[in-house]
Amino acid sequence: MAKQERIVEDIEALRRITQPCACGTQRPSYTPEYRRGVEYVRRRMEAFGLKTREDNAGNLYGLLEGRQPDAPKLISGSHLDSVKCSGAYDGIAGVLCALEAARMIVESGVPLRRPLEVLGTIGEEGTRFGQALIGSQLIEGSWGEEQLDAFHGLEDGLSLRQTMRAYGLPGNVEGVCRRGERVKAFVELHAEQGPVLEDAGLSIGVVENIVAISWMYITVHGMASHPGTIPMSVRRDACVGACRLVCAVTDYARERYDGEATVTAGKMEVFPGNTNCIPSRCDLTLDIRTCSGAYRDDLVRFIREKKAEVERECRVEIEVREGMRQAPTALDAGIQQCIEDSCRKLGYSWRRMNSGAGHDAMIFSRIWPTGMVFVPSRGGLTHHPDEFVPPEELAKGADVLYETFRALDAQSDG
Repeated sequence: MAKQERIVEDIEALRRITQPCACGTQRPSYTPEYRRGVEYVRRRMEAFGLKTREDNAGNLYGLLEGRQPDAPKLISGSHLDSVKCSGAYDGIAGVLCALEAARMIVESGVPLRRPLEVLGTIGEEGTRFGQALIGSQLIEGSWGEEQLDAFHGLEDGLSLRQTMRAYGLPGNVEGVCRRGERVKAFVELHAEQGPVLEDAGLSIGVVENIVAISWMYITVHGMASHPGTIPMSVRRDACVGACRLVCAVTDYARERYDGEATVTAGKMEVFPGNTNCIPSRCDLTLDIRTCSGAYRDDLVRFIREKKAEVERECRVEIEVREGMRQAPTALDAGIQQCIEDSCRKLGYSWRRMNSGAGHDAMIFSRIWPTGMVFVPSRGGLTHHPDEFVPPEELAKGADVLYETFRALDAQSDG
C-alpha cells in the first residue's frame, strides 16, 4: 500500500472513532472513545515494529530504535484529542505523518543512527478542562502533581487526577516529565488551519514563530428583573454589558492590529437564561492571539481599561481573569533550514510563515530544539467537520518529515 493510501486509511479509521455528536468527530481526552483512538494508533505503530508505551498522563509513544540507542533522540508527532464536532485532521495528521515517515525508514532498510519517537499527546485542546496543552506541559515539566488537583472538568467537575484514574491511569505524573533528556529535535507537522498555503498554491509551510495566546475569563454581574417593567435607562443588563465589552475590544483589535492580532469571543453564557428576564450574569471568554507580546499586552490592557467604562455606562460589575498566558515562540533556525533543504531536495514548494494557532511545539521548544511543518488546509477550515488536507499534501508532508529526520540524524550530537 502506498504511503498516501496508508495515511488516508488511518485518518478515516480515526474519523469513525467518535462520541455521538451533532456533526463531525468528537474525541475528548480521557474518554472511552479517546482510548479506542489511542489503541488504534498503538496497533498501527506496532505493526511496523515500533515499541509502544503510554506514560502516566496518557501520552502515547512509539519508538523506532536507532543504531546508537544512546544518541539524542528525534521526536515527532502532535495530539490525538479533538474539540467538539471537529474534523479528522487537526493534530491527527501530525501523528499519522510522523508514523508514515517512520514506516518509510523501516521500509528503506537503512535505519537511523538515532532513535525516533512518534508521539501522540493528550489534552492539547482545552475542551475538557478549559486548559490546553496538558500532555505537553506535563512532559515539559511546567505542570505536575499540583495541576492534577487544580484542574476540573467543565462539565463533570471531576479533577484531572480523578479523571485520569477513571481512564485507567495511576493518577500521578511519575515519569512523565522529560526535561533534561538528550533530544536532538522535536518536529511537529500540522494542518495549517488557515488559507495562506492553499491561496498561494504552496505545499509546505516552514514555521518561524508561534503566536502568544491569552485566554481571558470574564463575568459581568447585573440584576435580573421583568423585561417589561424596568425602563431601559436604569437597567443593569449583564448581557448588554458583555456585548459592549466584546464589541469594543474586537473593534480595537481590527483598527490597531488587523493582520497582526486576533480577539475571539468564543463562549458566552447568560443567566438565568429566560426569554422574559433581564440577564443578571453573563460569563464569556476572550481568546487573544498575536506573534507580538507587546500587542497582546496592549489588548489585555485595553480590556481592563474598557471594563471600567462599561461598568459605568451599563451599571454592571465586571470581573476579568487571565486564565492562560503563553508567550510568543520562535522556533529553531537550524531545524527550519533542514525543513527548507528537504523541500528543495524533494522539489516541493514552500514558504516561511508564522502560526496563528498554539501547538505542542511551543511547549516543547522550552526544553528541546523544535521545528514545525505546515501542510495546506482546504479553505482554511479547522475545528470544523469539513476540515480537509488533500491526500497528496499529507504524503508530501510525510516525505518532508522523512528527509528532515535523515538530515538531523546525520548531524553531530553537539
